[in-house]
Amino acid sequence: METIIQKALKLLLDKFGTEYDCVTISEENGHYRANIECESPARLIGKGGETLQSIQTLLKNILFAQNKENLFVTVDIDNYRKDQEDKIIQKGERYVNTLREKGLAEIKLPPMSPYFRRVIHMWVLHTFPDLQSDSVGEGQERAVRVFYK
Repeated sequence: METIIQKALKLLLDKFGTEYDCVTISEENGHYRANIECESPARLIGKGGETLQSIQTLLKNILFAQNKENLFVTVDIDNYRKDQEDKIIQKGERYVNTLREKGLAEIKLPPMSPYFRRVIHMWVLHTFPDLQSDSVGEGQERAVRVFYK
């Protein structure tokens, strides 16, 4: 599957005339991560990561059309998204520490995108056996709530 993802992503980048140095694919627990290394990452990332998100969406659609199955693929540019994930997890750690230190029953993180809510949900699931999380709110105000099981 890594080879199929790599070929599809390279084809997509070539169609857009995008210059890149290397595309690497890794897999962990059925989650594929494609990292594009290039000299001008800002062009591929776009304002607030919008271009990066569009590339990811296009890649997922191409892969679905080829394989008729949904794959969980994250596209990253020079580890931009990985750095953002690390920052959101650090923020989550501060909130979990507050939850524990103040003896709160639950704590709500600030609103965030569906992608980063999923990052927090997976982090809570795999890091804290005594905690769980869900999403609360609507639209732009949707946020993660962390609470004891």
